[in-house]
Amino acid sequence: MRFAADDRPPGAVSAVIGVQTAILVTVPVVVVTTIVTRIADQSDAYLSWAIFASMVIGGLLTILQAKRLVGIGGGTLTVMGASGAAIGVGVLALVAGGPALLGMLVLASGLCQLALAARLALLRRVITPVVSGTLTALVAATVIPMAFAMLARVPASAPPAAAPTVAAVTMLCVVGIMLRGKRWVRAWNPVIGMGAGCATAALFGILDFGRVAAAPWIGIPTPPVSGLDLSLDASFWLLLPGFLFVSFVITVRQVGENVRMQRLSGPEPRAIDFRRVQGSVAACGGGTLLSGFAGVLPPWPYLAGVGLASGAGIAARRIGAYIGVSFIALAFVPKITALVLSIPAPVLGAYMTVLFGIVFAQGMRTLFQEGIDQQYALVAGLAFWIGAGIQFQAIFPAYVATPTGRVLANGLTVGGLTILLLHLLLDVTGPRRHRVEVALRAESLSELDRFLRDFAARYRWSRKATDRLRAAAEETLLSLLRQEEEGLAPAPGERRLRVVARNARSGARMEFTAATHEGNLENQMVLLGDQPDPASQRDLSLALLRHHAASVRHHQYHNVDIVTVRVNRT
Repeated sequence: MRFAADDRPPGAVSAVIGVQTAILVTVPVVVVTTIVTRIADQSDAYLSWAIFASMVIGGLLTILQAKRLVGIGGGTLTVMGASGAAIGVGVLALVAGGPALLGMLVLASGLCQLALAARLALLRRVITPVVSGTLTALVAATVIPMAFAMLARVPASAPPAAAPTVAAVTMLCVVGIMLRGKRWVRAWNPVIGMGAGCATAALFGILDFGRVAAAPWIGIPTPPVSGLDLSLDASFWLLLPGFLFVSFVITVRQVGENVRMQRLSGPEPRAIDFRRVQGSVAACGGGTLLSGFAGVLPPWPYLAGVGLASGAGIAARRIGAYIGVSFIALAFVPKITALVLSIPAPVLGAYMTVLFGIVFAQGMRTLFQEGIDQQYALVAGLAFWIGAGIQFQAIFPAYVATPTGRVLANGLTVGGLTILLLHLLLDVTGPRRHRVEVALRAESLSELDRFLRDFAARYRWSRKATDRLRAAAEETLLSLLRQEEEGLAPAPGERRLRVVARNARSGARMEFTAATHEGNLENQMVLLGDQPDPASQRDLSLALLRHHAASVRHHQYHNVDIVTVRVNRT
């Protein structure tokens, strides 16, 4: 770790990294926006405006994510830009009603995202590695057909070998640098790879930089005059489910990105602060509202932040602010945009194939990172291939082509709904949940103990396992109480504690839900070390909790505090 989240790197270092990263991120923003605009057959004027607005909004959000103002933002180095998950639904909206309809649908998505941010705690059983990993893989499956189509898109006068040769050179260069290039070379991989592809395209005579020569150095595109489509006609309601689902996918991606960045932002492991996760989702939702008013694609987090933190050890929030400022500045340089737009389609298609291949692999890694049983493996595999079949028009193509079936024409929507419904089915039909609600005070320990003894007897736990379950619950309750006694959570009234226990084959899972306070049991257990202070009741309680429980997770949200304790049965 060269620069942790709260470090302040020298201004020159921050500026260089900020400009370099902003230039690299400009490429995917322009590529995603160009793909949607070209497939939907929109004008060059709208394309210029969409790129400009997406870059400005992405820069503002990158600054907000780094600075975290009044609880909005994740407080991490998170680079934001136009969402690749919205390519499919964005094309449908532009074809059906142009930028006016797209803006209204994105606006509705932003309101949905803000609602999800406010109630993120309720989604903790839905946003699981199985769901988020499958959705990430589906994003790649949704976009990759468009990338394949671009591989062969060359002028009619081009030689037959032009498209495959240009695509092969680009892909080999990008993949070779990823596999064997040095760290500083990998940082410039998109520029080098696409530069090699453009040089090859020039040899075949299919590279035209006339757009670059004609573009001014400084300028602001004219925004579309269509405004927002307030008629809310049939096209709006037909496409709305797809956009709302894409907003959910973006929320899942934003949650995962902020969690990863929190883990990478410091030299020592700390518990995830889900209040920052909520702030990052809220910032993304605010950016989605801005995108709706501008009539462009919604934003989501890019891999640049995680790449800097994991590859270069750079996670300083100050650098995130420099990236955002540089990103906004580049939006006012039309020559940069024109340069990216002049890249031949086979070059962009080859780069996208590699990029979304990595996205697919990341989804699979998320899916299997904690291990899944046969049931969830079946659910994930079935949902993915249903979504892929719809996207590749291999499942009921005649029906999907009808006006009614267009609502199911997007593989991300269909596959995502499949994984959610099957995941909820497994959750609802799983072991029964047992609940008890008590006052958060020491006198409630006897009532909690009686509840757990009845729970263990119902499922025929051994005496030793029952004692371990009761002890873990007791130490959790005492740890929560001790935080109040130490002045960490002064409460004006009596706090209530709800405990939910659920039996499983390997043991039990208990959730302790109470009003929010400041202390975090996960962090305290990390700081406890291997030799707790025998004179400290807090250290002793935490040591006992760590001994009896298989795992302890403390998720803090703005409106609720949840401690999850898992106890093994054997």
